[in-house]
Amino acid sequence: MTEYVIREVALHQWLVFADRKCIACCADENGAEKAMIEHSQRGRQLLDSTAITLGQSPPARTGGL
Repeated sequence: MTEYVIREVALHQWLVFADRKCIACCADENGAEKAMIEHSQRGRQLLDSTAITLGQSPPARTGGL
């Protein structure tokens, strides 16, 4: 699970961290929350698109050797 941290670093500057990596620099806390939600949704979409259901064979490789 991804751990998110939103930090105020200046008067109008917020940083969003995901698993100790800075993923966004925002002008306000609402923007930081939006960046966190969007990052989380992209991660879920990636997992959904690459998931292989239990018992299903992985897709066959094409081309190459």
